[in-house]
Amino acid sequence: MIGVAAGPAGERLAATIRALVLDGQVPLQSQLPAERALAGALGLSRATVTHAYNRLRSEGYIASRQGSASWITIPGGQRAAADGALTPGELDLRIAALPAPAIIEELAAAALAELPRWLDQHGYDPLGLPPLRAAIAARFTARGLPTSAEQILVSNGALQAFDLTIRALLKPGQPVLVEIPSYPAALDALRAARARLRTVPVSEHGWDLDALEAAAHQHQPALAYLMPDFQNPTGALIDAASRQRAMQALCSAGTNVVIDETFVELSLDRLPPPPMAAAGGRTITIGSLSKSVWGGLRIGWARADLVLIHRLAAARSTVDMASPVLEQLLATQVLERLDDIIPTRRELIRLRRTGLLHALQHHLPAWRYQPPAGGLFIWAQLPAPISTSLCVSALERGLTLTPGPRFGAAGLLERYTRIPYSLPPDQLERAVSILAQAASETNTPSSGAEPKLGYVA
Repeated sequence: MIGVAAGPAGERLAATIRALVLDGQVPLQSQLPAERALAGALGLSRATVTHAYNRLRSEGYIASRQGSASWITIPGGQRAAADGALTPGELDLRIAALPAPAIIEELAAAALAELPRWLDQHGYDPLGLPPLRAAIAARFTARGLPTSAEQILVSNGALQAFDLTIRALLKPGQPVLVEIPSYPAALDALRAARARLRTVPVSEHGWDLDALEAAAHQHQPALAYLMPDFQNPTGALIDAASRQRAMQALCSAGTNVVIDETFVELSLDRLPPPPMAAAGGRTITIGSLSKSVWGGLRIGWARADLVLIHRLAAARSTVDMASPVLEQLLATQVLERLDDIIPTRRELIRLRRTGLLHALQHHLPAWRYQPPAGGLFIWAQLPAPISTSLCVSALERGLTLTPGPRFGAAGLLERYTRIPYSLPPDQLERAVSILAQAASETNTPSSGAEPKLGYVA
C-alpha cells in the first residue's frame, strides 16, 4: 500500500509517486497500473488517480503511447550523472579501498623469486597463469562452489571481467537488469554498450524480489548484474532464500547472470551464504583482490562454465592480450596467504567503521543509515534531496564525496550519498565534521548542477 503525502488528494498521490521514483523505489520503465485498478487498491476515486497521472505526465515522470499502457520515466530521460574530471579534495571519500597490508612487500619478493621460471615463455595467456587459476578455483570450492581451474579467466580487475562479459554476451539495445542504486562504473560500462537498463530497487535490507520477478518476466533481460555480497553502495547482504528466488526468476527468463563478489571477503558481523552461482543457472561470477587486499594489485577473475570462459577469452583479443605475469605471481602468493591476511583486514575495517558511526552520531544525528554487516561503506539517507548540492559544498571545503545520482541516473537518489569508512578514524571525524558544516548551509534541494567529482571505486 502506498502511503500518500499530505495535500489535495491528486497532488498528494502525484507527490508520493514522484518521491518513490526519485528514490529509486519505483523502477524506471516499469508499467503503471490502470487508473481504475490503482484507485481501487488505494481506496481513492478514479478522478484522483487521473489527476495524479496527468500531473506526472506533464512533468515528465510518466510516458504513454496511444492505445498502450503508461510507464515510469524521468524528465529528460534516463542518463548517467556527471562524472567529470578528477578533482579530489584534501579528504577523498570517493574511493572505498584500503592501503596495502604490510605483508605485500614480502609476498612481492617471493613472486619476484618465482619469475625466472616463467621467463622462457612468451607471457601471453588470455586465460591466466595455471597456478593462479588453480588458486582462485580452490577458493570457490572451499566456499561451497566446486570449481576447476579451467572455469577461471584471470583479468585486470573485476571491471575488466565485466567488460569482457558485456562484449561476449550483449548486443546493443538488449535489456539488462541492474540494481538501483548500483556500482557506477558497471552502469557506465553498460550504457557505453548501449544496453537498455531495467532497474530493481535494492536497500540495506535486500532486493525488492517482487520487482525483480516482474522485471525478469516483463523484459526478459539478456543480462543481469547483481551484487549479493555487501552490495555497492547499500552494503546489503542478500540471504540464501532471496538468492534462490532471484535465480529462479532469471533462469526462467533465459538471463545470463553476472554476480559481482568484489566485497565477499569483507564480512564484519555476518558471513555470506555460499556463492550465488551454487543456486544454478547461467552465471558469470566476477571478483578481484582490489578491496580485500589492495587496489594497486590489478588482478581479478571471472568464473563460468567452459564455453562461456572461452567466449570471454575470445572477446579479450580486442582489449588486451593477457594480464602481467609478475602481478599474477604476486596474486598467487596472496591467495595462498589470504586466510592470514583477511582477519587483520576485517579488524582494521571494523575500527574504521566504528569511527565513522561515532562521527555520524555526533555530528549528523538526523541522517538515517543501517550499519552494514560487511563491506566498506554506509549508504546514508539525507533529510532532504540535497545530495549533489551537499557534495559541491563539501568539495569547496576540501572533502570529495560521491552524490547519490552517480549510483543510478541523473535526477535520482538525491536523498542519498555513499560514505566509505576506508580512511583512518581521525580523518573520518574531520570528513563528517565538514559534511555537517556543508549540510547546515545546504538547505534547498539540488538545482540540477552536477559536480565534477571524477571516478568512483
